[in-house]
Amino acid sequence: MKKFALVTLASLLFSAFTSQAGINEDSTKSGKLTVSGYVDVYYQYNLNNPSVDPGLTFSENPGRIFDIKNNQFSLGLAQTKFAYTTEKSEVVVDLTYGPNSILGNFGNVAGGNDLMIKQAYMSYMFTKKLNVTIGQFGTHIGYELIDAPLNYNYSLSYLFGNGPFYHTGAKASYAITETFGIMAGVVNGWDEMFDFNGTKSAIAQIYVAPTDGFNIYVNYIGGDERNGYSFPTLGTPGAKIATTAKTVSHLFDLTTTYQLTDAFKLGLNAAYGFGNNLKLNAAEADGYSKGSWGGAALYADYRFSDFFGLGLRAEHFIDKDGLRYISSTFGQGCEVSEFTLTGDLKFMDGHFNLKPEFRIDVAKVNDNAGGTAKGFTSNPGDPSKAKTTNLQPTIGMAAIYAF
Repeated sequence: MKKFALVTLASLLFSAFTSQAGINEDSTKSGKLTVSGYVDVYYQYNLNNPSVDPGLTFSENPGRIFDIKNNQFSLGLAQTKFAYTTEKSEVVVDLTYGPNSILGNFGNVAGGNDLMIKQAYMSYMFTKKLNVTIGQFGTHIGYELIDAPLNYNYSLSYLFGNGPFYHTGAKASYAITETFGIMAGVVNGWDEMFDFNGTKSAIAQIYVAPTDGFNIYVNYIGGDERNGYSFPTLGTPGAKIATTAKTVSHLFDLTTTYQLTDAFKLGLNAAYGFGNNLKLNAAEADGYSKGSWGGAALYADYRFSDFFGLGLRAEHFIDKDGLRYISSTFGQGCEVSEFTLTGDLKFMDGHFNLKPEFRIDVAKVNDNAGGTAKGFTSNPGDPSKAKTTNLQPTIGMAAIYAF
């Protein structure tokens, strides 16, 4: 019932916008409604044939972000985005549904509803250079996006999966020149609709384009993340913790793209996060500890023709202090690498894509640092012969239809 009410409300709202836009015949003042979206479905087979976890009827791929189902045809995400724009303003309502909807919006979860508001914001151009946005919007951190049609590789990187995904707050962007811009803002936190501790986090970005086809983004987010949904955190949402010290954390992110030719594109994403009082640690004098995490990913995409292309990603991610989501899978002190080769077959002028993909994940767990897992599970058809391995090869295919 809640799902039906939300969809109905969105439809009525934008129908009203459309009607109003049609009344105004002045094309410089009237608004325009745009409806877009996509559906993606995938099949993934894990060559380790992992064991089925208790409580499930099928196995999952440890450490993976969205493409977690093994030997299943699975819906990824269904998205519908409404955007109403005028010469100086824009309002966006971006709705998602499906298994990956909750995963990408977990701080919004209320009652387990998997019809989610991925984005809902309004922006206004005060001048030709100054734009202000307020609401819930996708993060500026990272190379990849939740939206499958906007990524070359279908499976997502560890850098993406260890967040953040979105923010709720306000930000202002200023284009100093066509090749240099800045952004700054204040948000409730990392992946949170609400602020659970009364403090805000700061976000910032510097954009530079040294030459045609070469874009550089230097990104930042930092603040006190006590009692929130996101890691690093201390406490539980809405609760108090027995310390007056702030759990201050900082994350710096570098994202670059370089279009060498019309067919060949290179990319780089690197991130480093650190902070203090991030988690309980009995070995520390005050019961709390400092920590850090980080990683880097290289991307190379080549378009052989309008129909076919290949994309390669190589990544390494370290969470030696057990601060990020990945440590819930591999334990504290883990290091992971992955190598992903993705094909891209375009049909219907690029509206329909097939993406065959082969990926190898490599896990290294430092048992001396308190790791509770030793990598991946390999089960050669007989649960009694299951064993652990540091390698996880998978092969699959994704189908994406965008409109």
